[in-house]
Amino acid sequence: MKNNLIILVFIFFSLPAAGQNKKNYSVYLYFQPELTFYKNNYAFRWRDTYTKDSWNFGVQTNLKVDLTKRFFSEIGLGFVSRKLTTIAFLNQTVLPPPHQSWTMELVGTKSVSLRTFEIPVNFGYNFITRSKTNIFFTSGISVNYLLNTFYEVGFQKYQDTYPKKYWQGISLNFGVGSDYRISKNIRLTGRVSYSAVNTVKEDNYLFSQDVYGISLPHKFLKMSFGVGHDF
Repeated sequence: MKNNLIILVFIFFSLPAAGQNKKNYSVYLYFQPELTFYKNNYAFRWRDTYTKDSWNFGVQTNLKVDLTKRFFSEIGLGFVSRKLTTIAFLNQTVLPPPHQSWTMELVGTKSVSLRTFEIPVNFGYNFITRSKTNIFFTSGISVNYLLNTFYEVGFQKYQDTYPKKYWQGISLNFGVGSDYRISKNIRLTGRVSYSAVNTVKEDNYLFSQDVYGISLPHKFLKMSFGVGHDF
């Protein structure tokens, strides 16, 4: 995963040097409400399972490079806390001290909150360009790093935020958005993107009736609202 990140960054910074036109750079700051989709149940094989959703929130900053009048690329850094109100079993035998226990009572989660850093690399196309307004498509990949996880279980002995610090997976995202210029160098911006693919690493603190160490697959519809500064 680390090698993939290095390759993505290299590609992003190589593209401007390969272009023919003078490049324009912009820095954007986004506030990102997000609708996260996941299953109500990852624990029981016999309980009804359906897709549910919840609202979560994040922030992100992007460096945007205008490759031509129509095409651009972006690289960014974001943080999001995704709370999944779902049930999975917590394996207290593998928790770090002082939470670890061998009493083996069955402990189910009420919710799991994933605190994640995201490193997106996007490519976009302005299909409508005006003096003040651009409307664009984007597609790209995000490399995701799980900082920590909070398990809400109702047992104070086990309920806590646990450090993770590993690469969680990747997201393949598609979106549409618009910029509106309010001054020579300042733009208001908004976009909506969807994770067509979102891989999630297994969590060895969680298990189901069938297997120890399970992932919590989920996807998301991310709405981004912010402001950009051109250089």
